[in-house]
Amino acid sequence: MKHLLNKTAVVTGGTRGIGRAISLELAECGANVYALYARSRKNAEMIEKEAEDRGLNIRTIRGDLTHEDSYNEVLGQLQEACGHIDVLVHSAASGVHRKAMELSDRQLKWTFEINFFAVHRLTRDLVGKMGKGGRIIGITSPGGTRVIPDYAAVGSTKGAMEALFRHYAFELASQGIAVNLVCPGLVMTEALNFLPQVRNLLDQTLQYTPTQKLTIPDQVAAIVLFLTTEAGSQIIGQNIIIDGGKSLLA
Repeated sequence: MKHLLNKTAVVTGGTRGIGRAISLELAECGANVYALYARSRKNAEMIEKEAEDRGLNIRTIRGDLTHEDSYNEVLGQLQEACGHIDVLVHSAASGVHRKAMELSDRQLKWTFEINFFAVHRLTRDLVGKMGKGGRIIGITSPGGTRVIPDYAAVGSTKGAMEALFRHYAFELASQGIAVNLVCPGLVMTEALNFLPQVRNLLDQTLQYTPTQKLTIPDQVAAIVLFLTTEAGSQIIGQNIIIDGGKSLLA
C-alpha cells in the first residue's frame, strides 16, 4: 500500500533504532522522508545506502536541535526542501540516567532541552507546512507515568511531552491534523546498552511480559504507519501502548 506516495515525512532521530525503522517504513509506503540525526554519520550513511538499494526516498539531515545555530540550519533546510509536510514523527530522545536526588540542574535542563523543548520548537515551526490529513506522532515511554530506576530525568520529560501532545491534539484537530503518541515498552535497540544494569532489566521485563517477547523497532514503526492511514484519522490525542501486555500487571 503506497498511501504516502508524494507525501513528505520528517522523522527526528530517524537514522537509528526506532526512528530508523519508522523512516524505512514510511518510505516503503511512498513517502519522501527527511531523517534528522545529531551525531553518527555512519548510521546516516547506512540508512542512505539501504534506501538507495531498496529504491526508497530517504534524505538525512544532521544537526543538534538543542543548539540555536544548528537548529536554525536544520529548520532552514527543511523549509527550503519541503513545500509541505504531511507527517512529523518525534523519535529522537536522550538524557541522563540517574536517581532523582542525584540530578543536577544542568543535567535535568539538558534532558528537557533534548526531549521536550526541541520537540515543541520543531512542531511549532513546521506546523504551518501541514494541513488537512497531517499527522504528528510522538514516541514516548512508560517512564512518563511510571517509575523506572535511574529514569527520573528522561521520565519527567516524557510525562511533560505527553501533556503537551494532548494540547496539540485538541488545538490541531479542527485543522484536520491528527496528533497521537506511541508508547513502546522496552525495545531491542542499541540504546539499551546505555541503561544501567541492562541485563537485569531485560530479564525482569521478559518475566513480567505476558507475550514473553520484547518489542522490536519494526513493530513500533508499523503502529506509526497505521496512524498515517485514513483508518487512523479519527484517533486523536491517544497514547498507544505496545509492550506485549506488560502494563496490564500491577
